[in-house]
Amino acid sequence: MQEQTVVHRGRTLAWEGFCMGPGLLSRAELEDVSRRLLGVGLAGAEAAADVELRPFGAERGQVPAIVLGTASTLKGCFEADVAQLALGRSPDDFSAYMEARSVYLAAPGDLAVGRGEPWRQAVAASGKVVGVEVADTSYYYLSHALLALAVAAPTERLATPLDVLVRQLRAAPETVVRLFAADTETRVLLLWLKRASGLTELRVDANGPEIAARWNRKTTLYPTVEEAFEVPGPRAADDDPRLLLDAEAEVTPFHREFGVLLPRLPGYSLTRRGSDEASMRDQVRSAARLLRERYGLELGCFKPAEELTGSRIRMGVPLDDVAALDALARQAMETEEDYVLEVHTHYGRHRVPGYEFILAPSAHVVAGRPAEGGTVQITRGSVWEGSVYVDEDTCARFDIAPADFRAVRDGVAALHGAFQGGGRDLGFVKGGVDFALARLGGRLGDRQVIAMQDLNLSSNGAEYVRAFLTEAREVLGREQGVYAATKVVRPAAETDLKRLEDGIGQPGPEGHVRAITSVAGRWGLIGVAAPCPRQAAQEVLELEQRLHRAGLLRTSLRDESVQPG
Repeated sequence: MQEQTVVHRGRTLAWEGFCMGPGLLSRAELEDVSRRLLGVGLAGAEAAADVELRPFGAERGQVPAIVLGTASTLKGCFEADVAQLALGRSPDDFSAYMEARSVYLAAPGDLAVGRGEPWRQAVAASGKVVGVEVADTSYYYLSHALLALAVAAPTERLATPLDVLVRQLRAAPETVVRLFAADTETRVLLLWLKRASGLTELRVDANGPEIAARWNRKTTLYPTVEEAFEVPGPRAADDDPRLLLDAEAEVTPFHREFGVLLPRLPGYSLTRRGSDEASMRDQVRSAARLLRERYGLELGCFKPAEELTGSRIRMGVPLDDVAALDALARQAMETEEDYVLEVHTHYGRHRVPGYEFILAPSAHVVAGRPAEGGTVQITRGSVWEGSVYVDEDTCARFDIAPADFRAVRDGVAALHGAFQGGGRDLGFVKGGVDFALARLGGRLGDRQVIAMQDLNLSSNGAEYVRAFLTEAREVLGREQGVYAATKVVRPAAETDLKRLEDGIGQPGPEGHVRAITSVAGRWGLIGVAAPCPRQAAQEVLELEQRLHRAGLLRTSLRDESVQPG
């Protein structure tokens, strides 16, 4: 087989160890595909999709489903993998693991679409999910492979995977399509499937286009530097900085659109589109100056607005270090995405044996409404690596006061209400919000704040801990006294799902364990359920450690004594 390569910033890199190829449909090719399949270009397709695709939240198993776990261009999955290659690091192989792990969100009888051996093993392990395999692995994105199939044959002679999907939709028009995110190419595909099936509308378990395109980013929470300059700074040293924080929030597009104040941190959004390096440098310097002068802060945190994993976040940025700030401006120029410069947070912390949690709880919207409970995140530095399910009765076991936990859930309810208020419904059917329980220092002092820090208004990692919790409750035969934790793991080169399952072993009488996904050499997910969330967290970390010592994993948080910073 001829060696495959990709080009990154003028360098040619070997594309090795991936389940899928590096093929992509260019914007021009997607425009042509849209015209051939739908008779209109991408702009026309987007307008039609707004009418013909209906955001529809449904619990797993509530209605028939097609699970289409394609990675998304909205999250820059391909670019993130290539960036890791360029740094000489092991990429995640997002396309392979998203297709494989999405099988876990399918109920018995649902159709799961995917490619590659990790996906096939996930389908086999599920027992009752119907696998719809796509043979073409040359494209990085599953959506691109399916669009190429659709263009290659007329409707009356569809390729087998597409024929199966069309038949399903014709036989059960109430079927919902579950997605990671509804990017442009996926919406073209769904619109074609809807028309090929003869449906008047297609139900999609994804948020409406305005949420996906406009509000699903960190910049939703922050004013631009220009907007912030509309707000007068503090007049006296003893002015309440919280009033200034709210005043800055009132000039953000989100508040102007919805009239809702969300709990947020001091920070400013930085606009990449149309900016050259000089203007980006000015934005970064101005944002740092505002944080220093208005809030008395010394350190910042620099984040891409649509970061997928947290790996490119820069913490502890000295706000008076011009050279460091200019380096961040140069980093921002490497892609077309916007950034945020916010305060560096001093999180509250909670220790379990061998690991220390930062207190960054998350609350969620599931099936179109705020979900029960919430999660505490397992992180490696700034990178998310797992979730622990908690509720108001047990959050104190992680040093989260019940009142603070309620405040987190109230914040998500306010966001959900904003998207449904004013006589319109933007179709907020799924998503999560990460919060900080932290001290900020400066003029905000040592008092703890509770603030939104990241919007994940799409499929998210907490879906898997919730699905695993449901499974554990079914296996154990009770609803009460069952809690769950999931942990991202890094499998060794030979650790496929079968080997990972064999290595996990059997749980105790009050617990449940599961290997959910494994892409050998890249990425995996395991789950543990126990009578207490703290116990579930300890046991999932211990399980990772045991699998690591058995040679089945490349890393282990406990063995490496990694402490989140």
